[in-house]
Amino acid sequence: MTGDSPRQALALLVRILAAHGYDDKLAGHVSVRDRDDETLLVTPLGVFWHELSARDLLRVDRDGKLVEGEGRVNPTIIFHAELHRARPDIRVALHNHPPFGSIWAAAGELPPLLDQTGANGGGRAVIYREYAGAVIDRAVAAELARAYGSADMAILAQHGTLVTGASAPQVLVRALSFEWRCRKAWEVACMNKPGVPLPAATAESLAQYADEYGEILFEAYGREQVARDPDLLV
Repeated sequence: MTGDSPRQALALLVRILAAHGYDDKLAGHVSVRDRDDETLLVTPLGVFWHELSARDLLRVDRDGKLVEGEGRVNPTIIFHAELHRARPDIRVALHNHPPFGSIWAAAGELPPLLDQTGANGGGRAVIYREYAGAVIDRAVAAELARAYGSADMAILAQHGTLVTGASAPQVLVRALSFEWRCRKAWEVACMNKPGVPLPAATAESLAQYADEYGEILFEAYGREQVARDPDLLV
């Protein structure tokens, strides 16, 4: 089994996503709520996702202050603290600027769900249009967390995407499926076609396998990453 601890699972999640195009320079941050003391495991600022290892991860308190580890804390992690506080069901929160999600963020629109692969991750997606720059203020962070509501994925207009879930495997399959959804919607739009949205009942039926699919993907892609770099889980 790969990624047995929350720290290892977070490192694997980031490595896998980097291998699948989540590579906007040093952008992006992920948090894991693995304890009930309001601290979070987070990715550091200044480490590329494709090189991050379990040893690089930091622990921050409810104010986003470093309490464990060595490295720079991304100041926008304050949003994660507010998001986890508002949504106790969220164990893992992921933000970055993936290529096709960022296209729809620039357009300020939520892409239609057009095919099976885009539905494989399940979850509910929303659009958040109130972009006001980097989220480094607690009040702004709290408002964004409230606006996210009960969603599982979001297009953040003029910014990027947000994906949340109960585990690293669940967030992985949601992130990959949401980026696929964004890509296919863009490709169809480039054909000057409106596309035919997947019926809601069909999407719901496909989503019932999301958790199982996520576990399988996480294990398979995780093995690939460990084979390439056996030290990433140390």
